[in-house]
Amino acid sequence: MPVSVVRRERWWRWAVVGVVAVLLVAAPLVAGAVGPSGPSVDAGRLRDLVQRSDSVMYEGEARSTGSLALPELPNLADVSALFAGTTTMRAWYEGPDRYRVATLTTAGERDLYRLPQGEYTWDYGANMLTELAGRPAVRLPRASDLLPPELARWILRSAPGEAVSTLPARRVAGIDASGLRLVPADPDTTIGRVDLWADPVSGLPVRVEVTARGQQNPVLVTGFDDVEQRPQVVGTPRAAPGSGFTVTNAPDISKALGSFGRVRLPATLAGKPVSQAEFGGVEGTALYGAGLSTFAVVAVPRNVADAAADAASKAGGTKSGDTVLLSITPLSLAIVRPPGTRRAYLLAGPVATSLLASAGDELARLRRSGR
Repeated sequence: MPVSVVRRERWWRWAVVGVVAVLLVAAPLVAGAVGPSGPSVDAGRLRDLVQRSDSVMYEGEARSTGSLALPELPNLADVSALFAGTTTMRAWYEGPDRYRVATLTTAGERDLYRLPQGEYTWDYGANMLTELAGRPAVRLPRASDLLPPELARWILRSAPGEAVSTLPARRVAGIDASGLRLVPADPDTTIGRVDLWADPVSGLPVRVEVTARGQQNPVLVTGFDDVEQRPQVVGTPRAAPGSGFTVTNAPDISKALGSFGRVRLPATLAGKPVSQAEFGGVEGTALYGAGLSTFAVVAVPRNVADAAADAASKAGGTKSGDTVLLSITPLSLAIVRPPGTRRAYLLAGPVATSLLASAGDELARLRRSGR
């Protein structure tokens, strides 16, 4: 997935992360990074600028802080850990298929290079350059997905019909940024509002805050501490003398969760029509609903569902019939394990648990098809 330019389809592939209960929860960034500024531009104009900002080159450092310890899920411990603390990133963005993002830690850094011919990672601690072979249809999330331009463009492109209003401008990372607020109209979504700020000239998003319905404080805040909009040149990484080089398959959600198998999912669930069947070309998957009230369904082997249900129960999940439900605002998760079959389902999205419970009841009544 490109760091700052992700087409809607690719972002919905990332939404399958919800299937394994990964939630972005962040505390506000340091006060020095944000301050009051002058008037904002019109919200509608700012929305258009943000959606067209994927050609804006920049270099900058951003932080996203996860404040919620998520249950450790099978084969996805690294993904859960990504959202359990502060993630600091430095990005060099030249274009949709040419960028570099360094995840900074006290032990060093780990870089991701996205180039037209493929992807590479550079691990300073291990002194290892790795080429990621192939581009999986559904990949695991990574730190670069938390950059403000990435999140802002996904939200606006996912909710094209939602009304937006103007927010007071704020000074973010040296930019007098204009702001807008999006309040989803669909009562089924658990997203209460999304506030974002962007450069009023280029449209580059510099800060995003997501607040759950019924809450006052954001559950996710990601923003730049510093950013410069200037030409970038991102080249192919070269292994330094004495360092190692290896080739490995790119991480894939389907491999992390197990074989999906041949499962025909229904055209509607809980009154929500399929918006994308077999997303990413993966059998046994579908997205239902639209915009910010979309939820994902993935058919999984029974052993994967059992492990997920155990983790969800330990995290405070409740049982409803054949379904285990877990709410980690604003994300809801359901694990459906119909009796008498080895097939099971994971459902998740920013929707009410009651909606997933209804969908789970319908899935539990499906006759097993395929192998």
